[in-house]
Amino acid sequence: MAERNTAEVFNQLHPKIIVSSMLTIYPSSELYQEIQAGNWTEESEIEKLYELRMLISSLDIDTCFATMGASNCINVAGHLPKDRKKMLEWLDEVIGSVDEKELRRYRENLRHL
Repeated sequence: MAERNTAEVFNQLHPKIIVSSMLTIYPSSELYQEIQAGNWTEESEIEKLYELRMLISSLDIDTCFATMGASNCINVAGHLPKDRKKMLEWLDEVIGSVDEKELRRYRENLRHL
């Protein structure tokens, strides 16, 4: 999984801060055209949250981690490893309680980043 590979790189580099944002695909983009042509499939919003969860779970370094920016349907922030449990519990709560359609609606209504 890509998030484990990303975590492996971060674990080797020891950055002081990691900021994550989620992909938002606009109809004017080349990637949108690739999706329309059937060459690429975007993950669901819930899958994106699971990836974020896996990344946070796999980081073994002392770092500040945050999701920032409008492209993130939820905000997660904390200092790893100290706040890992709290961050993962928050993600689990969201994953278990939020509807995919609601998350997708948020993303589709982003006018700009």
